[in-house]
Amino acid sequence: MNNLTSKRRLQRILLACLGLLSMQIAATETGELNPVEGRLDLVWGDPQPGTGVPAQIAYSLTDDSGSVIDLNISSALSKAHGGFVAWNGLRVRAYLPGAEWSGHSRSTTGSARVHALTLLEGQRAGSAKVFGSQPWVSILCKFADINDEPEDLAYFQGMYENAFGGLDDYWRAQSYNAIDIQGSTAVDWVVLPENRSAYIDDPNSGSNLDRTGLFEDCTAAADPFIDFANGGEPFSGINQMFNARIGCCAWGGSRFATLDGVTKSWRVTWEPPWAYANMGVIAHEMGHGFGLPHANNFDGDSDPYDSPWDVMSAATRNGVNFSPYGRLGKHHTAYHKNRLGWIVPDELLAVEPGQKATGIIDPMTAPTTGNYRMARISTLQSNEWYTVETRNTESYDDNLPGTAVIISQVQLGRSEPAWAVDVSNPPGNFGSNEGTMFRVGESFTSPDGRVVISVNAQVGDGFEVTVNSILPEELFVDGFESSP
Repeated sequence: MNNLTSKRRLQRILLACLGLLSMQIAATETGELNPVEGRLDLVWGDPQPGTGVPAQIAYSLTDDSGSVIDLNISSALSKAHGGFVAWNGLRVRAYLPGAEWSGHSRSTTGSARVHALTLLEGQRAGSAKVFGSQPWVSILCKFADINDEPEDLAYFQGMYENAFGGLDDYWRAQSYNAIDIQGSTAVDWVVLPENRSAYIDDPNSGSNLDRTGLFEDCTAAADPFIDFANGGEPFSGINQMFNARIGCCAWGGSRFATLDGVTKSWRVTWEPPWAYANMGVIAHEMGHGFGLPHANNFDGDSDPYDSPWDVMSAATRNGVNFSPYGRLGKHHTAYHKNRLGWIVPDELLAVEPGQKATGIIDPMTAPTTGNYRMARISTLQSNEWYTVETRNTESYDDNLPGTAVIISQVQLGRSEPAWAVDVSNPPGNFGSNEGTMFRVGESFTSPDGRVVISVNAQVGDGFEVTVNSILPEELFVDGFESSP
């Protein structure tokens, strides 16, 4: 690292500190709030399994000048909007303290406290569908003071193969060929301009990672060797592979930026060595890049890594072991696949309040189906429904706890909308117990009695189910509660 680089870094940090300080003083003295508009990006931080560190989520806003502002959103504000998952990548207006605000792009010193966040007019909150070719590029980045190269270029290129265990095959299987990552590639090890301590205070457990600094420096170091515009078909995402720990977590989400003349929201991951030792972690972080939140089980705690039924929950547990890429990713739940548009209308058994239907649900692993892939049972609450899917033990799901019907309660007001139902009392700490697996002759009734799901028979690799969404008045006949 030369003296000029060090000087520039120091100037950026000092300016960021002064900006935050003046903003806080102005807010104290005047009570003014300054509206700042830009793109909202969410990034999820996933700790190394077994460390006991809680899941992280970080928010940033890229304003029209290209400055990145790290946002400090209170848990109450986040919870009131379901973690703002539906606003990811959209233009928002953030109300920040202080009469003036000049964004910072390179700082681990703090973030701007958000008093209010609004979605700009003309935009619709929700989930962007993902179709077509989605090539990624992996950039292998070494810290200036660490020379280790944990894996060679061939290892990272092999990750993207279109064969079982490779990420191209994995995403084709997940999406039923709605997407592929054909054309993905990797850039050999490049050296960052800074020592690791410039990006993270505590490389072993800290969460205050300078993701903006790493993103800018990693892409700049690789720029001579890769065209991010990809000959007119820009890469969809960027996997940044670092040669040492970057604090508590691996991270995945998005970053709005201009690279090689292309301005857009790039899907981005930040991966330490323990992450790319298991393909399931890479699949998990890429899932965040595609806009997916975590899934969860039904025990109600704050740990989102409690379910084996979705790679967006427990990324590697119950995953297939596949050398040299460790534990592979599993299939996503029906809610996540439907969210991204990978389950077409003819494959969805939709039941509205007051309706009842019977159908065969084929397993998530089935490449094609003449039946259904999922059932969606609506309730009278617009932000709540139940999904029904079949899971078996083959392909990427080969190491799941068993073959059964899995039911999820979906509530959009949660940061992990899909919770795998568990009828055990109390629910299991990890959702691999019998209470989560519904088999022939078993049924589930929602706590309010208005949704009933029965497993009638196993048909081929799938299950025939009857699903019923009952209106409140149908629960009572002649003043007595009736049986569903």
